Amino acid sequence: MPKPVSRKEATARNREKLLDAAAKVIGKSGLVGASLQDIATAAGLTKGAVYSQFESKEELLIELLDRRFEIGHAQLLEVLSGDTPMMERLTELDTWHRGEKGSGRLWATLELELSIAAARQPKLRRKLRDRQRRSRKFLTEMIDKLAEEHNLTLPLPADEFAVILSALSDGLLVHWLNDAKAVPDNLFARFVISTVLAASTNPPSKS
Repeated sequence: MPKPVSRKEATARNREKLLDAAAKVIGKSGLVGASLQDIATAAGLTKGAVYSQFESKEELLIELLDRRFEIGHAQLLEVLSGDTPMMERLTELDTWHRGEKGSGRLWATLELELSIAAARQPKLRRKLRDRQRRSRKFLTEMIDKLAEEHNLTLPLPADEFAVILSALSDGLLVHWLNDAKAVPDNLFARFVISTVLAASTNPPSKS
């Protein structure tokens, strides 16, 4: 006889079903257009099953974005640990921030929708803030790594650099969503190389 499924296993399976359904429903209808009932129906579960694990569709989206971040983080660490020129590394960083080709525009749009929703919901804003802090911590580590490898003396502490570069990248992301042709893949990298890193007392070569 098949081994009975434990309550813990059933809960974990339902959570995966809800996340898979949320990715499809929110991806199709957007954060505003999607409803918890739509997500529950797509998962083959009740609305109560959703509330037993998530307080809102925004929480569902945060977990989806967190999972993408963890996967992207691991992939980017692999890229940045290789022996590649700084320009290529920075371009990879910006490409990673936008998302994978084909689905990047979708996830970038959902990120913006989540930020707008968080502006009106203090609890959600705190969760989004924590997520952004994890992202900036990762960026700070990357800046420290590049500075050490290229013997740079940065004009600002790495954590402050991370805030500025993150804001710059977010701004470029908005322009990219509205006019992709105006924001080529290496624009962020070229700006950092030609202006920000040029302020170092030991500026790197562009190779």
